[in-house]
Amino acid sequence: MKNNLKRNTRIKLISLLSAMVLWMYVMAIVDPEDTKLFENIPVTVTNAEELKDDDLVVYPESDLVADIYITGKLSDLQKISEDDIHIYGSINNPIEGKNYLYLKVNTTKQVSYEFKSDFIVVKLEKLVHQEKNINTEIIGQYKDDVDTVTLQQSVVNISGPRVLTDQVDYINATVQVDSKDKNKLTKRVKLIPVDTDGKEVKGVNLDIKTINAEVTFLEEKQVPINIQLKDENVDTKAYELTPEVVMIKGKKEVLDKINYINTQKIDSADIGVSKKIDLIIPEGITTEETTIIAKPKDEESLIQRLIYNNSEIELRNNTQEIKASDLNIPDSINVEVQLDDKNTKLSKADISLYIDLENGYDESKEYLIKYESDTPFKNVKIIPSIVGK
Repeated sequence: MKNNLKRNTRIKLISLLSAMVLWMYVMAIVDPEDTKLFENIPVTVTNAEELKDDDLVVYPESDLVADIYITGKLSDLQKISEDDIHIYGSINNPIEGKNYLYLKVNTTKQVSYEFKSDFIVVKLEKLVHQEKNINTEIIGQYKDDVDTVTLQQSVVNISGPRVLTDQVDYINATVQVDSKDKNKLTKRVKLIPVDTDGKEVKGVNLDIKTINAEVTFLEEKQVPINIQLKDENVDTKAYELTPEVVMIKGKKEVLDKINYINTQKIDSADIGVSKKIDLIIPEGITTEETTIIAKPKDEESLIQRLIYNNSEIELRNNTQEIKASDLNIPDSINVEVQLDDKNTKLSKADISLYIDLENGYDESKEYLIKYESDTPFKNVKIIPSIVGK
């Protein structure tokens, strides 16, 4: 048994050695030919400087690569890697549009080659240089307080393929204003080429990427409010205004000419207990206050307020038996009464509210809430005074 094992071992060793000798013979003596495919090998354009001098660029930009078959002795192929293969070519008589780049390769003499395709189609675009205006866009918390934005320069030079530069409408400089500790600040802002829709055009070069923007803010000034009455004989000082002053904002040269803000002219009889009046805002001025409340001075003690509910509104001549809900009368109606005598005390029994339906009810119409009273007073203000619809 042991002799059989030993005998088999010797046979195996002899077989292995024979195979190795045979392989070494084939490699050393026979060395067969083989073909290997190398894919996506970078391609160098040898006349790139000529293209640049002619203001031509490859567009759209892409990596120029080629596939190549290398044929040679197996031993030589095993020594070749992608880094050993240098593919190149030139574009003869380059023009704007489609061009052909014919391929060549540097290889050792021991191998031959064949391209999958002998050329690559390359599209060239004219490299265009243009001057574009810079437009500012103001954003941020204090954008409405900005007076002027002065840029370091108003135009910028751009360059790129014609198909891209033709899309550029202007250069956008976005100035974000989130603080205004001083009347003036300087910010460094980014320049972005954009089309007519304000979208960035990528692939375009700018001779400068950022620019200084000097921001100045509008000035503020507090001025009194002057009430204007149609009756010039009435003393305007007899009325209390809320507010009495207003903060206005604008350019310094405009603010310097304004010492007060007028109200719209109003009839003193329309003021009654109180009246909201619009302000006349001069051109070039902004303010958060556009209206004020005017009421007679020192007569607050003569004003009494009563609150009625909708069931306390009498519907007169109500032949159609209309209900308060049909007229959209609110749950509460406020009545302000300005008396002649501060010693007079009013109750709801002293003044009655009613709606006259003498002309019938029409759901498309509005109806006035009227009042009756035997008590003398200066004025009555009913809120709301009109219902319906």
